[in-house]
Amino acid sequence: MKRTFIFSILTLAFMMVCQSAFAYDYYVNGIYYRKVTQQLPGGGCGETYLIVVNDDEQNTYSGDVVIPETETINGETYRVRYIGSEAFFGCINLTSVTLPSTIVNIGYHSFADCHLLEYIELPAGMQQINSNAFSFCYELDYIFIHSTEPFFLWDDAFADINDHVHIVVPCNCIEAFEASEEWQGIQLYDDCGNVGIGENENATVSIYPNPAIETLTIEAEGLVTIVDEMGRVVRTLFVDNKQTIDLQDLPGGLYFVKAGTEVKKVLVK
Repeated sequence: MKRTFIFSILTLAFMMVCQSAFAYDYYVNGIYYRKVTQQLPGGGCGETYLIVVNDDEQNTYSGDVVIPETETINGETYRVRYIGSEAFFGCINLTSVTLPSTIVNIGYHSFADCHLLEYIELPAGMQQINSNAFSFCYELDYIFIHSTEPFFLWDDAFADINDHVHIVVPCNCIEAFEASEEWQGIQLYDDCGNVGIGENENATVSIYPNPAIETLTIEAEGLVTIVDEMGRVVRTLFVDNKQTIDLQDLPGGLYFVKAGTEVKKVLVK
């Protein structure tokens, strides 16, 4: 309780800005932004950055949304640092959101009621997720966390979703997360393909047919990623024993299927 209170005070201080953070200032390439200048301890303004917001209405965004690391406005380039409170609230037609590495904070109710959102990846520099950030995301199956260290969560950051979502942390980091006060009581998975503390045996994976034409069957336990020859992740899924996936949207070529510490090659024709 004491730690939470102290952190709350620090967070409020960090979030104080030199101008109002409500509504939006700019609409650029399909994204609404508010420009904010951070107030430094003791006075003075630090970095000026952008917060992703909405247009003051629910269901502002739809389809696949890609948020850039930076945006240039009136000749000035700013980093995109925050997903504002209720930025994507009620976006019932939103299917995916790609967050840049510059994002550090997910605001209150940011993605609440995004009924079609199935997964989201949180960048390595994440510092905080606020209350009810993903509430009522009924189709949300995976939250992939790329930070190797636990960051601050409000008590109900994962309210209404922790009973069905797979919250996946980097391989061999699950003990650090589960030891953190804010993360206790949250079911976590890691990308070694394991669940819980002490279950760190190597996963096994079997794939067929190989070469594959239209479908690929994967036999494994846990998180599986498919990577192309350029090192780009083209598919991420959580496999419970066996799953067949559709490959028709993938161009022909060589791919790498990773489950735990194992990597298998598959040729897609």
